Amino acid sequence: MSAPAPSINARESPDPTSGPQDNGVIIRRLLALSWQYRWGCIKVLGLQCTLLFMGLFGLGLTGLAVDHLRYHVEQGAPAPSWPLGSTPPEHWSPMFVLLLISMGVLAMALARGVINGLYTLAFADLLQAKIVVRLRADVFDKLQRLSFRFYDQNASGSIINRVTQDVQNVRLFVDGVVVQAVILTLSLCIYLGYMLSIHPLLTLACLSTTPLLWLTTVIFSRVVQPAYRKERVMFDDVVRTLNENLSGIHVVKGFAQEGLQVDRFGQVNAVLTRHKDWIFKRVATFPPFIGFLTQLNLVVLLLYGGILVIRGELPLGTGMIVFAGLLQQFSGQVANISNIANSVQQSLAGARRVFEVLDAPLTVQSPPQPVPIEQCRGRITFENVSFEYEPGRPVLNNISFTALPGQTIAILGTTGSGKSTLLSLIPRFYDPTSGRILLDGVDLRDHSLDELRRHIGLVFQESFLFSSTVAQNIAFGHPGASREQIERAARTAAAHDFIMNLPDGYDTLLREAATDLSGGQRQRLAIARAVLLEPAILLLDDPTAAIDPQTEHEILTAMDQASVGRTTLVVAHRLSTLRRADLTVVLEHGRVVQIGTHEQLMRERGPYRRAARMQIADPRSLELLNLPPAPDQPGDQADDEADQRREETP
Repeated sequence: MSAPAPSINARESPDPTSGPQDNGVIIRRLLALSWQYRWGCIKVLGLQCTLLFMGLFGLGLTGLAVDHLRYHVEQGAPAPSWPLGSTPPEHWSPMFVLLLISMGVLAMALARGVINGLYTLAFADLLQAKIVVRLRADVFDKLQRLSFRFYDQNASGSIINRVTQDVQNVRLFVDGVVVQAVILTLSLCIYLGYMLSIHPLLTLACLSTTPLLWLTTVIFSRVVQPAYRKERVMFDDVVRTLNENLSGIHVVKGFAQEGLQVDRFGQVNAVLTRHKDWIFKRVATFPPFIGFLTQLNLVVLLLYGGILVIRGELPLGTGMIVFAGLLQQFSGQVANISNIANSVQQSLAGARRVFEVLDAPLTVQSPPQPVPIEQCRGRITFENVSFEYEPGRPVLNNISFTALPGQTIAILGTTGSGKSTLLSLIPRFYDPTSGRILLDGVDLRDHSLDELRRHIGLVFQESFLFSSTVAQNIAFGHPGASREQIERAARTAAAHDFIMNLPDGYDTLLREAATDLSGGQRQRLAIARAVLLEPAILLLDDPTAAIDPQTEHEILTAMDQASVGRTTLVVAHRLSTLRRADLTVVLEHGRVVQIGTHEQLMRERGPYRRAARMQIADPRSLELLNLPPAPDQPGDQADDEADQRREETP
């Protein structure tokens, strides 16, 4: 379970924190996670305890069989010590008794096999069907609610790793640490008690190396823990390199850089491999050293225990042999400390990254008592709005203007002037650093996020379509929309005709990223998706960028139909779009430098007229069309030079 998100003031946008770094804090949270699944853990532990006791019982039967044989083979050998003080009837032959003991060992083995299968199923159900699924869902849920600031600061490869591999490493804490630690502790206590009951001094002598085992484990943990953290970062680089290559495969092939990309991937993969080799070498040397120490215990048993057997102070079967089996089991459990220590380090490295997501503050969220939007008219007012992604580096500075209901506002500016950022503030992808944005006179931060965004339609410069049917893509924001509503939205976006020409019409399944459609078709589907809910506000982020004139005409037609009766803000560079706007806001370096209608701005010296003049056909083209050349306005050249100097000045 994720920790509850910290409560923040609706007007504040705190920077994300890096999450817990202290190992003690992380371990306590992992233990709390395990406690949520305590009944599943108890079931697993119960089955493991049953296996443990059955194993001990089988070992005892083996020792009893050895003492029984020795008693009947070796003259003067002590009689076996039967459990519960009972002895077999005298008329039973030695072979019959041995057969019964063997059948008991066999029955115990069969029962252990059945219970071991139940244990495996219970273990898998606890881990993969419950813990991993729930934790991965929690992380994904948090990712949906985080603002764009989190995605600006974290690469997609890192985020994917947190949802996949890091969640698996958190799961490792439950099965590889908590469950195994409890089993180990319980087993050691039972083995130790059994050995003490056989011979206390022999037990103390055989376990004299145990403190050295613990010291070795502590040193190992301190060595490998930072290495596992670094490994996760390196793995992020591998995934990021792969993701970038797949996303940009057209560029790679277009510039014939396949070989360079192979070398690049090989380099990051080799760095990860070398680091893993370093870890594996440390991990590989730890178990053998632990095993060597445990074998010393066996040497002590053979020497000291052998003397006790010769003196007749210790039975051979239920004493020496059973003790040897217990010591081997005890040593195996102690050696398992290395696996638990290794699992602790892996799970801590993964848990730290998972908790960074779960603990990331929701810098943009709904207020505790949101103001309902009774009837959205669509009046948008920017009041002295400033915004910065990084402190001290403003992207927007003191922006003020008003979009009246039903107006179309064009946003014009050079690259990096803050146009897309300005649009992103309206649906509250980010909140202003200072100032405020009003919707019908109410601060956007006073409304519920979900309710606010239901009144806003969005069309991005490169609209993303999902690998589903055309109808499902249009109805993405309103899955319960009827076919009639979907078709009406498609007609509004001038998309119905081309949809009907697709193989299955609205039921046509689109390939990944809708590569089977043209750019204009994808944009018109995006417009249909935006207008399906009939929003009062429509935001268009340069939808006619980098397209041919015919496609531009198709999209402009769709835009004209979609913007009727809606407050529309459109980022635009083309004169064909700018002329359609009721008002144009011109940005330079994050500031409003001009605002007005097309006619007003064309009569003013400034960046708007200069941008428009750059799109007017050259004199030779006008001559070929039998049109008179456009006369230069007085001062145009000086105006251009002044604008150029202003653009070059930060």
